[in-house]
Amino acid sequence: MDSNEAGEIIKAVAPAFTAGAACFGALIGWRGLEKWRSETLGKRRAEIAETTLAHVYEIAEILQSARSPFVSAHEMGKKEGIPDHIAADANYAPEARLLEHNEFFGRFRAQKFAFAAVFGRDAIKPLEDLWRIRLEINSAVFDLMNNKDLARGSAEHRKTWTEWYYTAFRSLKADEDALNKRIAKNVLAVEETCRPAIEARAR
Repeated sequence: MDSNEAGEIIKAVAPAFTAGAACFGALIGWRGLEKWRSETLGKRRAEIAETTLAHVYEIAEILQSARSPFVSAHEMGKKEGIPDHIAADANYAPEARLLEHNEFFGRFRAQKFAFAAVFGRDAIKPLEDLWRIRLEINSAVFDLMNNKDLARGSAEHRKTWTEWYYTAFRSLKADEDALNKRIAKNVLAVEETCRPAIEARAR
């Protein structure tokens, strides 16, 4: 084969080589894009998981602290915007403590939408139950303050009042506190959802 023939062959196959190189380059580029997309999504999942889990730890601590049965004298002092007879009522303490965290509660409620978008609507059920606990404390405080006579009433009335009390205030025996158990269960559920996403980014 002389040089002219070799040249003709090279010219003939050159487009095939060029096309092959282009396809190979496109394949590499596509794989690179998929890797970048996967890493970006993984990072986003981890960020949302970290933020949500931190919020859950915080609300659990806030709820437990607000339900302390020990009410100091200064907690029953005058409060701006609150009638004196309410502020001075020891049963109002849990709600007063919770109201100090309204800004956080707003962030907590907003975070559930990002969490649902990434992890699914079922994943936010523990977050919704933690918020429900906050509302149950509010309701129990209202009932305690407006039905004090039940504490001295019939056995059935005293039972109802006691249920309200141990919703607003936690039991000194942690293992007997139903609300604490619910809080812990919800925290664990969120941990089980978030930990794999957080740890995946670390690998």
